[in-house]
Amino acid sequence: MFLIFISLLFLKGLFYGNAEVMLRNGKHQTQLLARSLGQLSRGAATAKKATSQKEKPKLKSPSSIEMPMEESLNASYLSKTLGSNYRAWAVALEKHPELKTVKRKDLLNSYDILKSLQYSVDDIITKPMIIYYGATTLSNRHSVLLECGFQNVTIQTLAKYVTVVNKPIDILKAHGFIPFDVKVPERLAGLFTDIRLPLPTLELESESLTLKILRQSLLNAYLRERLQMDDGDLVKLWRVYSRVRHKSFRSVQDTIELLTKELKFSAERLRKNSFLLHADADNVRRIIQEIPTIDSQDIRDIGYRRPKILMSTCDSLKQTLQNVRSFGINEGAVLRCLEVLTLGPDTVLERLRDLQEIEEFQVLGTNPRVLRLVHYQNKARLRLDYLTQLKVRCASLHILSCGSEAFAKFARDGSDRTKGRDIVVYLGNVMSKEEHVLRNLLSRHPNWCHIPLLHVKQCLEYLKSKKFKLSEIFDNIHLLLYPIKRIEEKLLLLLSGQIQEELQLPVSDVYDLSNNEILTLILYLIESEFHFTGDGIWTEQHTHHVENFNNLLPDFPESLNKVYKYGVKPAEKLSTQHL
Repeated sequence: MFLIFISLLFLKGLFYGNAEVMLRNGKHQTQLLARSLGQLSRGAATAKKATSQKEKPKLKSPSSIEMPMEESLNASYLSKTLGSNYRAWAVALEKHPELKTVKRKDLLNSYDILKSLQYSVDDIITKPMIIYYGATTLSNRHSVLLECGFQNVTIQTLAKYVTVVNKPIDILKAHGFIPFDVKVPERLAGLFTDIRLPLPTLELESESLTLKILRQSLLNAYLRERLQMDDGDLVKLWRVYSRVRHKSFRSVQDTIELLTKELKFSAERLRKNSFLLHADADNVRRIIQEIPTIDSQDIRDIGYRRPKILMSTCDSLKQTLQNVRSFGINEGAVLRCLEVLTLGPDTVLERLRDLQEIEEFQVLGTNPRVLRLVHYQNKARLRLDYLTQLKVRCASLHILSCGSEAFAKFARDGSDRTKGRDIVVYLGNVMSKEEHVLRNLLSRHPNWCHIPLLHVKQCLEYLKSKKFKLSEIFDNIHLLLYPIKRIEEKLLLLLSGQIQEELQLPVSDVYDLSNNEILTLILYLIESEFHFTGDGIWTEQHTHHVENFNNLLPDFPESLNKVYKYGVKPAEKLSTQHL
């Protein structure tokens, strides 16, 4: 019965008014935001986070995942893991201290590749910086040298790969790297089997050309034929994605075949995403086999929509998805922000943990778009700090992660409000209610979009701590918009019994009231202090005026209605006290 009357309360117009209610000091706020926004664009990256006198307690992470603190490489670990002796590795680390920054997992991957290429630990010790390079780079460079006619690729040659490919072919032959009878241009052109390249011109047959220039010229000819690239496409390719020139021809051909046949990429789409030429075909195959779907959506379709995902290693993608799931975020959220799959798994894990440290982020944990806060976390942190300094409380997930123009518009408008999307999503998850039902109820209060989601959560938790059930809170849902301090004051006032006679309640004891009745009366008592205008939601620090409202007396619950149609008015003493 309380739900019926509280609904009448709002439907009659008490909380139905001007939808464009602005802040009391709107103009001043707008000017302040506009000036500060200019500072933000010029260097707000140095803005310091506003701190309160009382340090906020850190929220406990729902995940048991801990980020391992990995020690830097040392001679003891290298000698035990790779072999050789302690002194040899100690000398190598002293001579090349940058080796200490290599992650152990990457080290092992590089070592496995070198071992598969028949290099021993003793070989590696002679050129220890070789393990500084990634496994894919080492494998690819070795393949390039073999394609160019090198018969014996020593570890010294592999270590000086960049120097070698910038040498003329005749010099390389003179030093015995390439046999004299090998026709390098024809050998390289013959590696492309899916199309027939025209025979190399006399200019390309000159052995005074470096391997780098020869390979790039032949790769240009291949891409013109295979992907119909023009001069502009090729200029952009070498300017932006210059690493492609160091990729083996077989690998480039294999990658194009896989993308066009398996993932249905057209030549035009490959031209627009030419970074894919540097993708590892074997890695893409692993992704297709080991991660066939994400939330029932084919990984091929996902890779087509966001090609950059295919540049991530399969192991990284699997670890990222595992990290996301471990924080209670379903894979559907990944589809709403596929860009998160382009981040490293350690970065994703660290940012997910950071979400639990910031209350404004933590409350968005159940939002299906929460991963936008992970992908754009640095920007979101900066914006949150910026708005906090301006005492703007209502920063939605969209505002924290949207484009610069949308954020600038929000700041210029000077209106401390959202569209309520985050609130209805949060309450929908907590209360298991349809979002449109919650929006219809909450929208009866014209200022509900001026209340931060964090406050709604804190108020809900407070009421739950007082043993109010979710169903009872839902029946009095507008109470979530009001300051906790005021709710607590009115709750204590009701439970003290002092107000029972003043309200002329038809019960012998206040404890005979149901929880629904108590919550409804709390709302009544709060609004009675503000002439039933809806202004009871504002705190002393956040004062807003609501204009053009019908100042109707809110209804008492029907179960307490013994005299009037719309309830029993409070005694004159109470009216004088609160009005």
